Amino acid sequence: MTLETADAAGADPPSQADADGRRGNRGRAWVRIAAVGVGLVAAGLIALLATRDADGGSIRAASPLIGELVPPLRGELIWPPETFLDAGGAPALPGVRIGPDDVARFDIDAASPRWVLVNFFASWCVPCEREHPALATWAARHSYDGALVAVPFGDRTGDAVAFYERLGGDWSVVDDPDSRWAVEFGVLRPPESFLITPEGIVAARWQGQISADDPDAVIALLLGSVVEGQVPEQLDS
Repeated sequence: MTLETADAAGADPPSQADADGRRGNRGRAWVRIAAVGVGLVAAGLIALLATRDADGGSIRAASPLIGELVPPLRGELIWPPETFLDAGGAPALPGVRIGPDDVARFDIDAASPRWVLVNFFASWCVPCEREHPALATWAARHSYDGALVAVPFGDRTGDAVAFYERLGGDWSVVDDPDSRWAVEFGVLRPPESFLITPEGIVAARWQGQISADDPDAVIALLLGSVVEGQVPEQLDS
């Protein structure tokens, strides 16, 4: 497993119009996370996790998404099945809405204010299958304050659905037939996972199989940094 988390200095910021509109929906609290928390992730999180076995991979600093607003991930659900949604399960899925056309769609902005774990997987990916129980553990652990969303990578929709039919899972799986979201997130190969703060900031990226505790280590560090950091009074509102 490779974890990428670092400062985003030198990365191209989102366009002003896009950033202003999305910040308005998410509130001013994201500034605290970005300014106080993400800065400590670069220095503290790497030191915290560098001593852990990363499945033979290396930990690399710097990623253009870290510290930035998450790409506006949205799309049609291919899982859970319609029987789950028809039984009234949609409200239990953060960020999911049923449109006038009776199609269930996920919108990551609508999942706020929760921690969101975005997982890119493939039905042909052996580490993805091994990782699946850990995702289920994390989703259950954060049923009250988190949301897990999975996105197929380089896979046929039918095969991705069959993967979930076989292994289970009660979280959202968003179709990505044109690989738009894989490109937006810069995914190279599955599995890859991204942790998003409740304010919509990308806090960490993992390349490779993760455990349920890996995202929680980042969450704990970010929450601790906000508590301990000296936040300017004008940012408290």
